[in-house]
Amino acid sequence: MAEAAPYPVVFEALYSERASRWKALLRIFLAIPVLIFWAVVSSAVNAVTVASWLAIIVRGRIPRWLFNFQVALYRWQYRALGYVLLLTEVYPPFEGDYPISFDVRYPERVIRWKVLIWKFITAIPHFIILFFLWMGVLVVTILAWFFILVAGRYPQGLFQYVAGVMRWGARVNAYFLSLTDEYPPFNLSATAGPAGGDAYLVSSIIGFLVTGGIIAGGVVLAITLPEELEVEVDYAGLQAGRPAASVEIADVRVALLSATDPLPEEETLLEPESGNRLVMFEFSVLNDSWRDVEIRESDFKLRDRDGDRHKPELVTVAGHAAPQEVEEGEQVRVQVIFEVPSEVDPARLDFSPGFAEFRKTVKYVFE
Repeated sequence: MAEAAPYPVVFEALYSERASRWKALLRIFLAIPVLIFWAVVSSAVNAVTVASWLAIIVRGRIPRWLFNFQVALYRWQYRALGYVLLLTEVYPPFEGDYPISFDVRYPERVIRWKVLIWKFITAIPHFIILFFLWMGVLVVTILAWFFILVAGRYPQGLFQYVAGVMRWGARVNAYFLSLTDEYPPFNLSATAGPAGGDAYLVSSIIGFLVTGGIIAGGVVLAITLPEELEVEVDYAGLQAGRPAASVEIADVRVALLSATDPLPEEETLLEPESGNRLVMFEFSVLNDSWRDVEIRESDFKLRDRDGDRHKPELVTVAGHAAPQEVEEGEQVRVQVIFEVPSEVDPARLDFSPGFAEFRKTVKYVFE
């Protein structure tokens, strides 16, 4: 185990001068058992994390046995991650020495009110930076893989970068999970101590601004989301060829033109089952948007008077079976055919186009 660092979270990765070419070549296959077990361990990690949060809220500290178990689970996960990222070629064990080490100094007390929400807000700047650092890890790992295949070693500079990003992430993760209350440094170094008060203050302000922006954006989105649009339709008039009021969805003009009920079998290749009939609805779709839009069979649903729902038997767009693209500026006829019981009348036709930004549904309610 590495000596305790100034920060209460210790992460170390021992550099090896040589690396096996064939183990690196086959790492994606050799890592499959590790990744499967990772999924199993992750379930335990989630349960233990919730238990430790509850313990902090109730008692103001994590029982040492629970803390040690949680750290042990994360220690194995960091070992497994290091193995996948080529930092070592030794399979990750649960116990014993390993080239990758992780430990956290046990905190006697943990501040209750900081659990989860406050920790998340103040860690937001770290999350943002780590996102870009991990993108760099992906690139570096690919480069290192090729270097190992050619030279038989992992370039030390690249190795230290990946280890540093893992260390930074381990510190932030431990802080967010309340394994420590010490604010993590913005640093890849193993010797870095807790961040100073200025960094903590600035991070808190940034976290509040980002959180406030997300909340405000969610509120605006909820207010401006298009509601379901209900259109009352005289069904007898629709059968007589009197169209329903047209609606606009994402700059696409849609009009329900007519209903043919029942649809004569000679007008289609479809043949209903005994006791059923075919019903066809015809739409006009005018694409006034800046992009092509797609009409799909799954966009349409029919509900009858008994409350049963029906999927289309056939949807055609300009005479071609759906799905079909409607080009910018194009106007097409869409025919939708359903099969319903002979004794039941349609009650509502729903059109939920996939091209709508927020999945707007038009409900044609038949009177």
